[in-house]
Amino acid sequence: MKKLFITVSFLVLSLVTFAATFDLGVKLGYNTTKLTADLSAFSADSKGGYNFGAFGRFGGDKFYLQPELLYVVKNGGFKVGTAYDAIKTKTIQVPLLLGYKLIDLKVASIRAFTGPAVSFGSGYESDKNLTYNLKNSSWAYQLGAGVDFLMFTVDLRYELGLTKQLETTTYSNKGNTFSVSFGFKFL
Repeated sequence: MKKLFITVSFLVLSLVTFAATFDLGVKLGYNTTKLTADLSAFSADSKGGYNFGAFGRFGGDKFYLQPELLYVVKNGGFKVGTAYDAIKTKTIQVPLLLGYKLIDLKVASIRAFTGPAVSFGSGYESDKNLTYNLKNSSWAYQLGAGVDFLMFTVDLRYELGLTKQLETTTYSNKGNTFSVSFGFKFL
């Protein structure tokens, strides 16, 4: 993990130093999450949540790298057998996205992006006040598209959960999220 952090830090520093463009901004978004599990008695429904944070974007004419630091609240409801509970998870999420500008008109652009995201748990709430053994961190893969107009940005994103959300050995459980976010580039 330490080697990965050092490698990514060096890569980001190198790209910032030699990037043709550099943007820094803030964003706010809405997300909807559905939990999945390979358990026949499990069913889930989607619920809305939110996210906010900061992003950087640097690169050349077509390709760019976009690291983000987000506070993400995801809500989900699930039923195992006849027992239902709704849970709200709170995480600090760090996506590292590689993007490509499909159309660049200088004042506006359309782009596509993809990359990994790691989330670090910062708490949860249960409607039934149940105790869950949530993992301290989880990995996801994100892909999406965005539009930039002057200093404003809009992103549509799908996040596919890659690791379990709960520490359990009896079944696999993951979260999939769709989000839309609005941002403002101030640099």
